[in-house]
Amino acid sequence: MWRRYPQWLEAGEPDGDPLGAPMLWPDGRHIAANGLGRIFLWSLATGECTRVLKTGAIFRDGEPSFRLAGEAALGRVLEAHKIRGLAIWDSKDWRRVQTFEGHGEEVQAAAFVKEDRVVSISGDSSARLWDAWTGEPLNTLETGPLYALAHAPARGLVAVGGSNGAVHLLEGLTLNVRALFHLRVATARHEPLGAERKKQIGIVWNRPSNTLRALAWHPDGEHLLCGSWDFVARMFHSRTGRVVRQWQGHAHWVNSVAVEPARGLLCTGSSDGTVRVWSLDSTECLAVHDVGHANLGGLLVHDRTLYVTCQRELLSVPLDY
Repeated sequence: MWRRYPQWLEAGEPDGDPLGAPMLWPDGRHIAANGLGRIFLWSLATGECTRVLKTGAIFRDGEPSFRLAGEAALGRVLEAHKIRGLAIWDSKDWRRVQTFEGHGEEVQAAAFVKEDRVVSISGDSSARLWDAWTGEPLNTLETGPLYALAHAPARGLVAVGGSNGAVHLLEGLTLNVRALFHLRVATARHEPLGAERKKQIGIVWNRPSNTLRALAWHPDGEHLLCGSWDFVARMFHSRTGRVVRQWQGHAHWVNSVAVEPARGLLCTGSSDGTVRVWSLDSTECLAVHDVGHANLGGLLVHDRTLYVTCQRELLSVPLDY
């Protein structure tokens, strides 16, 4: 059974903002998700939306494309800035510390790879390395359009993925390429979509591709997990690209992946309107959760609970499998 956490709206507001992917706030006591120029914080203890923070983010399509990121040591948060930039905020006093501008399209994701280094990716076909304190660009890797990023702090590596199934394995502090490969389009096996979901998705509902929209590291630190627009989630080796396992069942794009390492679970979110929970060690599907709409913002696993943003709500369900 889903637990629902509605947004806190000002008096007279007719509706809330579409939400991006959820994130654990640096204080460890809140879940956050970004909307149109705002970040909403929900208390883990009470479930209440306790704070709304204003940002400088502008999204041309009306929905957040930037995936929030943070780091607990200094309490900083990465959020989009204007249309093509990103910014660092101090999460305690909500003060903008630095901005980074230079991407030619909307920034999709970013990560702190060191206290003084930030890596960002964009649909402008580049990954960029920045000085976190000065905002100075330090290096740029030209690629195809990028939409997914996964950082492995213990190994100092960043994996980025995007169009044509391309995956780059990079050194986080230099953007030097350690590996590059392309994942092929899979032939998906799934039940047909219902008429209502097709209507929600629109005319592109039947167009699979091998565009990667989500990446996460496997707990073993050697493999990556991805969600793709060919409706399939995969596990593959980070240096060779060899696909070890595929999870079949989603009827549309797999846009989000999250891992629960203690129980060996993979969670995937799709624009077919469902979240699926799988065993990492097999292709077994343990649960299918219908979130009620095709507009699913993202996933977060924290403390054996799965958090999902869908339309204008944060949802949660225990991972007690």
